[in-house]
Parts: sequence; structure tokens; C-alpha cells
Amino acid sequence: MDKTEFKISRENFCQGERVVDTTVEQSVEKDFVLPDYCADIFRILKCIVEPAVVSQTINGGKLTFEICVTARVLYCSEGNSDINCIVQKMNYTKSVDMTDNCLDPSISIQPVCDYVNCRVISPRRLDIRGAVSSRIIVCCNKAQTLVSDASGGNIQLRKQLMTYPSKRLTANKRVTMIEEVQLAADKPPVSQVIRTECSIKPGEQKMIAGKLVTKGDANIYMLYSCVDLSGENSLESMRFTVPFSQIIDIEGIDESFEADVEITPAGCEILTPADKSAPMECEIVMLVSCEAVKYETAEVVTDAYSTKYETELTTLSGNFEATPEKLEQECSISVKIEYPDDEILRVYDSWADGDNISISTDEQTGRCTVRGNVKFSALVRNKSGMPVFLETESPFEQPLELPEKFAGAKDLSLDAKMSVKGCEYHMPDGNTIQVTAATVLRVKVSSGSKGQIVSDIKVDTEKPKQCDESCCVKLCCCGEGEDIWDIAKRYSTSISAIIEENELDENSSGAGTMLLIPLIK
Repeated sequence: MDKTEFKISRENFCQGERVVDTTVEQSVEKDFVLPDYCADIFRILKCIVEPAVVSQTINGGKLTFEICVTARVLYCSEGNSDINCIVQKMNYTKSVDMTDNCLDPSISIQPVCDYVNCRVISPRRLDIRGAVSSRIIVCCNKAQTLVSDASGGNIQLRKQLMTYPSKRLTANKRVTMIEEVQLAADKPPVSQVIRTECSIKPGEQKMIAGKLVTKGDANIYMLYSCVDLSGENSLESMRFTVPFSQIIDIEGIDESFEADVEITPAGCEILTPADKSAPMECEIVMLVSCEAVKYETAEVVTDAYSTKYETELTTLSGNFEATPEKLEQECSISVKIEYPDDEILRVYDSWADGDNISISTDEQTGRCTVRGNVKFSALVRNKSGMPVFLETESPFEQPLELPEKFAGAKDLSLDAKMSVKGCEYHMPDGNTIQVTAATVLRVKVSSGSKGQIVSDIKVDTEKPKQCDESCCVKLCCCGEGEDIWDIAKRYSTSISAIIEENELDENSSGAGTMLLIPLIK
């Protein structure tokens, strides 16, 4: 038999390979003198450190990223209950080694503040010491081929219908938006911005040839100091929305791809003009990361052998992802913040941040649970008229409701992120605040296939298998867990021959029975 009579049909397969999974630490140190326009420091209320990734590049087998660490110090002057704020920004550049041939990498960098200490050296001088750690995950695309069919050489194929990624594209873009903002008519003018917060609500996405159009809303919250209508110094808040639409160039993308766009706020600064009647400027910096995957569904070969010739298989093992489904689930998380030192007269502001989000699945029931931690903060004024910063942390567990089609599915791939839409509070008594955070869980879930697929088959027609010429049929006692395929492969015969000889149907397992095995010569 000529070797060329054996033919293989192949399909492209794109396998994601995690090449970096590490944590990089960065110390934060800043010793500075207050500008002349700032009031003297007497008592620090809180030093809030917010790290954000502002850029990331891969060049020559090295990932380089820049982190902007914003330190916001809230303080009071001696004999004064007014809240002052001084902001310092520190930029750090870090690098991580990776492989040289990483194609279309997807990059996830999540910086968090580990700790911070703020010390008053003099009424005009502050010393900040802390640390920021960044969890870094980089996945590269590994181009593979899988066998979808083969003929000749007495080849026997075991196939499985599978959905698999055939192509994967990634892109990153930094976006800066500047929007003019006008205070509402009933709001007093801004004296000083105390705190800002930016959250992104994803919107419509559309793919056209070579481009991805993504829309959404940047929801901005601002807390600021002011002089109210009674002439007293106070704090006011304001919320507004900045809609956006961005075009991301991704060569090769079209409507056949599934796009996953993640938009991360990298900075939000509100600049107040000297003329109080003029509009403010809000500068928003966002990092837009896109991963677009094209999925195919086809029968792929999971095992193979020849009944006549020695056969060598090349296989790929692991979890093979299918088309993910995106879910959103809202939940409320509440906690009590107590202040035993004095009575709370007024609550200026409350907010929350979530971290350490994870998903676990009960093997017996199949139920999924999202776990994490939420840090609650509140800025209040006590009965003595002094501002106080209160905070507490609370772990949470939230059952995750999956669509019916995933019921009983094994090898689920789950990824969850949590964002806080806002906080509400009420005071059950004068020493307690009940804070409730409205959160949104965004989950990607897919029921991929776990096992092996065949990426190449080699049938050596120069090496025929040795067969027993003394008989045509053998008697086989099938063991537990053996199916017809395993038996046919062991005896180098075909499934169809066993089924026909024993009058079985195609779904028979053969386990625990006696079968006649016809030998192919």
C-alpha cells in the first residue's frame, strides 16, 4: 500500500497558554511640603491610596507597564473643623520578562494597595510610606491544528462534536476624554474637590471589517467642599454621566467573532476654574482592552488507530473552551459601621470597594457561589462638630444563578468581576450607620470540553501489525468501564465488525458482557 493513500483533513485551532502569572510589588514613598495655598496640617483623617495602570506595552520579550499611584490625604487644621484635601501622584514603571514569540497576548494587570502610612512631620510637611502589588496574568495564543477527518490505511476514528476557538485577536487602547461640567443651579460653588469616583457601564458593541466600535457611559461622582446657603462650610456631592464611543482597530476582526471588551478607569480628575461661574473640566482616562475570539463547531478526532498498521498519534490535552455566555447579577451587601466615641450628627459620604472575588462550585449539587470582600468607608461629622473617617471590611457570599442550559454541566469555566454602583445609608441610632452597597456581578461562563484531541496521525504502512493467523474470532470478557471503542482498539478490529457480529446497537457499552471479536486480516 502506498503511503500517499492515507489522507488527513485538518482545522486551525487557537489554544490560549498562560505564560505569566505573577505578582509585582512596588514601594510607595513620598516626602513633600504643602503648597502655599493649602492650610496647615493638625490632624489627618485618612490617607487614601488608589493605584491604576495607565499604560502597558510588550517589546522584545518584556512586558512594561506604568502605574499611577494617587495619594489623597484628608486632614483638618488646628481649631478648625473644615475638611482639606491634598493630592499627590506618583508614577512607577515596572517590567516582567516573558517569551519572545507571544502572539496577540491578552494582558490583565490588577494593582491594589497593600498598606499605607501617613505621618505628619510638621504642619507643612507630610511623609507617605506604603506598598502596591500588581497581579499580572499574560496569556499568549498558540496556533495549533486538529484532525477533523482521515481516510486510508484502514484508519479507525473516534470523533466528538466540539466548539473550539479557531482564531483569537487582542488590542489595547488608552483613551482620554475631557468634558465640561456645569454645576446644577441649586448647588453651591466648589471650593475644593475632596473625592472623585469613576465607574464604567458598558454599552453597545459592533464589529465591522477591521474595527470594533464600543460604547458606554462613564458615571462620575464628586464630593466637594463649599460654603452653603447659610454661610457655613460644608460638603456637597454631585453625580453626572459622560457617554463615550470608541473605535478600536483590530486587523482581521469581523462579525463572526465574539468580542470581550474590558474598560478600566485609569484616572478621573475634575479641575475647577478660578471663575466660579465658569464650567469645570472633567478629565477621564480609560484603558480599553479587547479580546475577540472566533469559534467553530465541528466533529474533531479524539482517538485513532489503524487495524493493519502501526499508528502514532500527537494529542493535545486540557480544557478546551467553548463560546462563553455573559451574565449580570445584581446584589446588595450591607454592613453596620459603629462609632462608640461620640454621637454621629451627619453623614457626608459613604462608599465601598470589592476585592478578592472568586467563584467555587459544589461538586455534589453543582451550585456556584461567589465570594469576596467589601471595604466600606464613611465620612461623618460627630456631635462635637469634628469630621471623622470610619471604615470596616466585610466578607460576603452570593449564590450565582446560572442559565438552565448549564445545569449539571461539568468542567465549567467561570470568571467573575464585581463593581459597586453606589451606596446608601441610614442611621438606626446615633452611634451606628447601616451602609448598603449596590453591586453588579459580571460573569463569563462556558462549558468547555475536558480531555484530549488529536492534532496529527502518522500511519506507518511499512510496519504492518502482527496478527494471529490461527483464528478468525476471539471471545472477550469485557471489563467494567470498557466500551466498544476500547475493545476494538485493543484487538485491532473495527467497531462496526463487533457490532455486527454481536447484533449490538451503536450506543452499547459492552461493559460486563461476553463479546465475539472478529479479527481483521
